[in-house]
Amino acid sequence: MRQQNEHPNLIIRKRPSIFAMLRRAIILVILWLVTGFIIYINVSFLLGRYSDALVADYLVLNLSLHLYKVLAVLVVLVAALITFFGTLHINALKRRAKQREQDNA
Repeated sequence: MRQQNEHPNLIIRKRPSIFAMLRRAIILVILWLVTGFIIYINVSFLLGRYSDALVADYLVLNLSLHLYKVLAVLVVLVAALITFFGTLHINALKRRAKQREQDNA
């Protein structure tokens, strides 16, 4: 005989503290600012707007066309892997849910 759990659908979620949420928000804002700055430098160079500050930033960041190709391939690869494994995980969850429904019926 199968033992029935008292609360079979109980999900316990822990809310992060305000400090943890604030820390994550600050990190994300900094990452987006750096990303925006790099995009700004590249767009400026593509439009032919050169200045000493942009050239210095470009050299500090050591940006190159080869690096962009590598990063673009990496982004596409990671996106494909996330999509693939996400789809596998969602399908596994659907199968488990369907199996539980059949077991409870």
